[in-house]
Amino acid sequence: MTAAPPESEWAIGWRIVASMAVANATGIALMFYTFSMFLIPIAQELNLSRGEIGLVQALIITAAVGAPIIGRMADKLGFRPVFIGAILLFTSIELGLAWTVDSLAGLAIAIALSGLIGGGASAVLLTRPISAHFRQHRGKALGLVAAGSSISSIFVPPFLHEVIAVEGWRTGFVALALIASVIGLPLVLALLPRSAAVARSGPVASGIGAEQPPFLKQRDFWLLVGANMLAALSISGTISQLSPMVQDERLSAQTAAFGLSLFAAGQFAGKLFGGWALDRFEPRRVAVTMTVLPAMGFLIFLGDTGLTWPILLACAMIGLLQGAEVDIFAYFIARRFDIAQYGTIFGALHGFGWIGTALGITAFGFTFDAFGSYAPIQLGAVALLVLSTFLFLPIKLREV
Repeated sequence: MTAAPPESEWAIGWRIVASMAVANATGIALMFYTFSMFLIPIAQELNLSRGEIGLVQALIITAAVGAPIIGRMADKLGFRPVFIGAILLFTSIELGLAWTVDSLAGLAIAIALSGLIGGGASAVLLTRPISAHFRQHRGKALGLVAAGSSISSIFVPPFLHEVIAVEGWRTGFVALALIASVIGLPLVLALLPRSAAVARSGPVASGIGAEQPPFLKQRDFWLLVGANMLAALSISGTISQLSPMVQDERLSAQTAAFGLSLFAAGQFAGKLFGGWALDRFEPRRVAVTMTVLPAMGFLIFLGDTGLTWPILLACAMIGLLQGAEVDIFAYFIARRFDIAQYGTIFGALHGFGWIGTALGITAFGFTFDAFGSYAPIQLGAVALLVLSTFLFLPIKLREV
C-alpha cells in the first residue's frame, strides 16, 4: 500500500477509521470494559470469594506474552487474517465461559486465554492500519478509533445488565460473543479497504540513518518502554482502587460513583484531544502535558481537602492519560520506527505495559493494607509520572 498524500488521507482513510472504531467498539476491548459486571454473579454461582476472583483477574498478565506474538503475526500476515483469527478465538473463549466454566480452575484458564489473545488483538492490532495509512492526520485517526470503545461502553452496559439480570451471566457472555462475531466482524470486513491490510515500510527517523539496529537494541524503544510502564503502574493501579480512594477522602459512595463517571469522561476527552493535539503540536510536548496533568490530579488527592469538586476534578485529570496513552505510544512508534515492523514493536511495548499494569494493581492494594492510606502510593505515582515525562524528551521523531 502506498502512502496517500496528506490532502487525500481521508478519501479512503475514513473507511479505515470507521472499521477500526467498530472493531474497538464491538470486540475484545468491550469484554475488558464490561467484565466487572460479571464478577458478583460468577462469584455467587461458583461459590468464590472476591479475593479468589481478584486473584484470577491478575492472570490477564498473559497479555504481556500475547501482545508481542500477535503484533509480529500482523507484520508478517497483514491485518485481516490476524484480526479474523483473533475475533474467532476470542468469541470461542467467551462461549467457553458461558457453556463450560463451572470452577475456579476453569475460570482461571479462560481469563489467562483472554489475556493471551486480547492483549495483542486490541490496541496493538487495531492501530496498525491507522499508523500505516495516515501521516498528517494520524493522531486524530488514532483518537477516533480509541473513542469507539468509549461509545460502546456507554450504550452496551445497560443492555448487558438486563441480559444478565433476566437470563444470567452465562447468557451475558453469549451476547458479547454475538456482538463481536455477528455485528462487529462483518462490519469491519465490509468497511476496511483490502489495501489497508498490506504492510509497507516507512522512512526511519530523520537524522538517525537508514541502517538501523534491531529495535530491542535502540535507546528510544527502551525510553518508550520506561514511560509506558511508569504510566501504566500509576494509572492502572488507580483504576482498580478509584472508588475507595475517593471515599478515603471522607466522601460518599455516591460521590465515588460520580468520580468513576468523570474518570471515564476524562478518558474520552484524552482519546480525542490527545489525538488532535499530536497532529497539531510538537508530539513530545503533548506527551509531557498529558502526563503532567494526571500527576497534578494525584497532588489534589494528597491535599486531603475533603472537598467534593477538587477530588472529582482529580478523577477526570487522572483519566486523561488513561485515555490518551494508546494514542501517544502508537503515534510515537509510527513516527520513530519502520511501519513494516509496527506490530512487532508496539506489541513488545504493549507487553511491557501490561507488566506495569499488574504491578500497579498490586502496589495500590498492598499500600493501603500496609499504611491504612493511599497517600504513599499516590506520592509515588506523582514521582513516577514526572519521571516518565523526561523519558519522552530525548526521543527522535522523523518528519511527517
